[in-house]
Parts: sequence; structure tokens; C-alpha cells
Amino acid sequence: MNILKRNNRFYYTRPDGYPQIRVYHKKGSGKKIPRYLLKCGCCDEKLNGVNGSTDDWREILLPLLRIEKKGDKLIAR
Repeated sequence: MNILKRNNRFYYTRPDGYPQIRVYHKKGSGKKIPRYLLKCGCCDEKLNGVNGSTDDWREILLPLLRIEKKGDKLIAR
């Protein structure tokens, strides 16, 4: 799985003008499972109030769901 490295600065805007979603990853160890925390780019809200562009959500979620984008088509791995 290849997740893009992201800049998690507060209110860091993308070229389309939307604030970039901040992504934090914790690795699993022992009995703890790995997790991802998604935070809004313009405020301190977590998953329920996260605003972001559709392209930003695709960059985050498609690799996690193991779906590749080739041209206009989405292909499951």
C-alpha cells in the first residue's frame, strides 16, 4: 500500500483552494491495531466534520481501499 506523504500544517490549501485534509497514522504494536486519524484542514474537527475536495478524499481513501485509478477508470486490486 502506497500512501502519499502529506503536509499536516493547519489550513494548508491545495491548488484547488480547499484546505488539505490532515492525515495521521499510528502503527500497530502488540495487541494495538494500526489506525488513521483524519482531521479537517480548516479547524480542529475530526472525522465527523472533515471538509475537503473530492480529489483530496480520493488521494487518501483509494489507496486504503486498494483501488487504483487508471485514467478515468477505478480498478480494484
